[in-house]
Amino acid sequence: MNSQHTSLGNCALSTLVSLVVSVFTVTGQAKAQCQYEVTILQYPLNCGIGTVITAGLSLNENGAVVGYYSCPLWVFFRPFLWTAEEGFTDLGLPPGVMGATAADINEEGIICGTMYVTGVGYRGFVYEDGEWTELPPVVDVTGAWSSAAAINNDGIVVGQRSITENLTPHNAYIWTATEGFTDLGIMNGPYSSATDISQGGAVTGWTGLLAAPGDEAFIWEAGERTLLGPIPGGLWSDGNAVADERLVAGSGRIPIEGDPATVSRAFIWQAGEFTIIEPIEGYDHSGAAGINSHLEVAGACRKEDNPNDWRGFLWRNGITFDLNDLITSPDDILVTGATALNEARQIAAFGHNAQGELVSFLLTPLVPLADLDGDCSVGIADLLLLLQQWGMTNSSGDLNGDGTVGILDLLILLANWGS
Repeated sequence: MNSQHTSLGNCALSTLVSLVVSVFTVTGQAKAQCQYEVTILQYPLNCGIGTVITAGLSLNENGAVVGYYSCPLWVFFRPFLWTAEEGFTDLGLPPGVMGATAADINEEGIICGTMYVTGVGYRGFVYEDGEWTELPPVVDVTGAWSSAAAINNDGIVVGQRSITENLTPHNAYIWTATEGFTDLGIMNGPYSSATDISQGGAVTGWTGLLAAPGDEAFIWEAGERTLLGPIPGGLWSDGNAVADERLVAGSGRIPIEGDPATVSRAFIWQAGEFTIIEPIEGYDHSGAAGINSHLEVAGACRKEDNPNDWRGFLWRNGITFDLNDLITSPDDILVTGATALNEARQIAAFGHNAQGELVSFLLTPLVPLADLDGDCSVGIADLLLLLQQWGMTNSSGDLNGDGTVGILDLLILLANWGS
């Protein structure tokens, strides 16, 4: 009897699935775009003269944001950590340090960045549980410098540091607490700089003449480096962000025919191929700041004839979206750029609040019910995931919360199809 019921249930399920798949084949899957809930990040400080400036530079997979805050009359910045649970935390400063910026944070809460040491200059640092580790330049004397740009979950830090007692030239490096520094070398001219590292250890950055024709983005992994060359039709390329599977996002310059000026274009590089990211309609320049494994890129666009007119963008499925068109509230803010995004599709951004003050934002996608694969659309991929979990307990496919993935969950998914 039980066997017969199971057989009948499987038959009905198979028929229903076949029907859904056939409808999908005819109509195609909806490609809905995520809407984002906005959390305004403004450090709680009365500057006396002017208002506090808050700059979120990066975020981890848990949505923790790091960056710096400052008052208009300050010479140096102060580093902060923000979490949804604790709000803002001033990281403080070690003895002899005038200011610092927090550049990146991993899932363990370890932070890297750059600080200014009195009488010495700029030094990269790693911060963990109140302890500061200084990352010195090759020649650790006054006038030389170093900075740290990114850290992954294995505690590997990347950045750049001068290789003589002078400010220039400088080299890209990787650093770990156990192995110390590994210099990545000159590569393609007197300069190189590492800007990001993936969880798998792939490093990107640029090498060349320092923001000049001939600069090339690079990817470095397991001791092997690849120079990406200039973007198609362009003069150079800079790598700004990297995700696993050797995904690089960055920007380059393209000459304008009959004009000495150039325009910037964001790009994705994957397996030797560039994809150019066009600016938002009405804008002339685009630059990428972050990329994730979902092939999403975030950054900023700017108008050529109005250098103060910036807009944050998200690129997905070949479309460049104005982030201001994707946020749900409030209506009186302006997102002028993005600095990072994570695998949960959260975006660290910046812009102006209703009072015109410089603030940061955390944008969190509002994922539709039954969107099991997190692509902001309910369709065939979600159906297949639910079927893989059929009969399982404690599973993401349990949409009605009764403890088991079954027919009621399937009906909920179908009711949200295309949302």
